[in-house]
Amino acid sequence: MRKRIISVLLIGSTIFLMAGCGDHAGHNHAHEGEEIHHHDHDDHDHEDHDHEEHEGHHHDHDGHDHDAHEHHGHSHEGHDHDGHDHEHEGESHAAGEIVLEPERAEAAGVKVEAVHPGPFHATIHTSGLILPASGSEAYLTARTSGIISFGGRTPAPGQQVSKGQSIARVSGGSMAEGDLVTRARIEYQAALKEYERAKNLVEEKLISERDFNAIEAAYLTAKNSYEGVSAGSGTSGVSVTAPIAGYIKEMLKSEGEYVSAGEPVGVVTQDRKLRLQADLPEKYMGLRSSISSANFRMADGDHSHTLDELDGKLISVAHALESDSPYLHITFEFNNCGDIVPGAYAEVWLITGWKENVISVPETALTEEQGEFFVYVRLDEDCYKKVPVKVGERNGENVEILSGLHEGDDLVVAGAYQVKLASASIVPHAHNHSH
Repeated sequence: MRKRIISVLLIGSTIFLMAGCGDHAGHNHAHEGEEIHHHDHDDHDHEDHDHEEHEGHHHDHDGHDHDAHEHHGHSHEGHDHDGHDHEHEGESHAAGEIVLEPERAEAAGVKVEAVHPGPFHATIHTSGLILPASGSEAYLTARTSGIISFGGRTPAPGQQVSKGQSIARVSGGSMAEGDLVTRARIEYQAALKEYERAKNLVEEKLISERDFNAIEAAYLTAKNSYEGVSAGSGTSGVSVTAPIAGYIKEMLKSEGEYVSAGEPVGVVTQDRKLRLQADLPEKYMGLRSSISSANFRMADGDHSHTLDELDGKLISVAHALESDSPYLHITFEFNNCGDIVPGAYAEVWLITGWKENVISVPETALTEEQGEFFVYVRLDEDCYKKVPVKVGERNGENVEILSGLHEGDDLVVAGAYQVKLASASIVPHAHNHSH
């Protein structure tokens, strides 16, 4: 009997403790208290037990819902707040994508074109030299001997001049032999007087026709000499004028130097027609007959020129190597677009033929990082992706793409660098966005 009383007291204490813990700990302890109650209270009938069990379960379920609701409600509220911020930052896109809003892309000059296979011209990469076309240059020549003066402003290469424009003056007033214009004027005036006197004498038959002809010839020679040296002359000397319209290519004399009559003091070039002299390496001699055109880029420039856009044409193809040179000269003539200077070196791509069904991209679409090449493909209105590509031949205008691009890809052909700068907005890998 004592043992039974002790057992009942222990079980009752346990139930009391379990019930107290259930109030604080949640539904797990309530289930355990329920189990004990079911086994130890035999005086309750089955119906009462079912009712209590149902009420216990109902209470636990409500408690669980309440806690879970509070927990999930808190998380959901925080998630909505974060998600709202990320959406504004563009972080709802997939990992590795670059976000660039349409307005910013337009302002940065980003242009996109669909990729389509097409013809691509094969080339030979070499170097060349820009030369003036035949007959497009003329010398500035001194008409008299003396000291040259540019009025304190020596013409610079590239300066535009018009035909007949005074470029410099030459004065011989301080020279030992005197001023040539002055001497020519004195000789001319003396010859003129002799000629007028001879006209009267020949009419009166006082001199022969032969003597008169000699006097007339001397007069005409003196007149031409004076007019030649005195054209553009003044108190400061004889003017040196441009024989053609064009640009100063170079000046051969400096302020204060002595020049002789007939000596060149500078060069004027028209630059309307220029020539490209390309060097064809000896190993490509067998392809010289297949060369039809060329693309070129100035050594100090970024823009490539095509002879087609400059109305260029092939002029000549050398058939033999020059002495001590491993190159054949291939010469083209073209219209100057205004920024090409004779005498400059150029990077040249000689066009030898065509490849069909080739994916190629403009040079402006490529970016390079540590020897690897990349392009940028637009995925949707404001989302781009960096794509590694393997390049093939170049022709100075476009680049052959061997792998990495597919037909229909929306390729960034201009403004690729701006898209690269926007890569700071690349989305973390944890976010996901399907297109």
